[in-house]
Amino acid sequence: MNKSKNTYHPIKVILLIITFLFLFLMEQLPLSILTLTKKELGANYSSYISYAPLLTLILLAISTIILIFVFKHAQKFPTQKFTKGTWMIVVIATVLTMVINFATVPFMRSSNENVDALKLVANNNMVILILFTIFVAPILEEILFRGILMNWFFVDRPFLAILLSGIVFGYVHAPFSANTDWIYALSKILLGVVLAGVYYRTKNIKADITVHFLNNILAILGGTIISGAVLL
Repeated sequence: MNKSKNTYHPIKVILLIITFLFLFLMEQLPLSILTLTKKELGANYSSYISYAPLLTLILLAISTIILIFVFKHAQKFPTQKFTKGTWMIVVIATVLTMVINFATVPFMRSSNENVDALKLVANNNMVILILFTIFVAPILEEILFRGILMNWFFVDRPFLAILLSGIVFGYVHAPFSANTDWIYALSKILLGVVLAGVYYRTKNIKADITVHFLNNILAILGGTIISGAVLL
């Protein structure tokens, strides 16, 4: 992504990895607050359901501000303007995400940890889930997995940066284990690669945010928000 050579001291790399993990956990925390159930909380559920959404929104705002701040200092090149070429890449990438979804969804399991978590959030607050899915997730995830990760790691090796972005994106949606739905994981890896490719080619984080947004809004319009199969 940047033709200038970058050298990293091992300690700096370790610090970047630790910081990235912290940012990831920070980005995940707000929505995870809404995954508790009435069975787990018992009599406390009514009070929980009254304050948890507000706390979630406050933490989402804080996470957004911090991630944008880090991204602005992480990006190693000037943001390019949106052009007709940019929109062409967005359209092509959106079509690719649809192809990946149509090719993989029929072979996925009916449920997995990510889908189950989305269902819990939906049970507690459908409005916040839709808000997060349409607007927040495309922004925060693209800033984190493309804008920050690709500017911190393998900057001089774009192919590796794109591949790493896709693999990490796939892993956080479907952690690799003996029980992993590998078709689901593969779909997320491929989608992550497409989004990373958009960021690399356009040099504008808004381009891959747009693709991410279109993927999710098309999933919602298609009635798949609860299944979560094609949501990013």
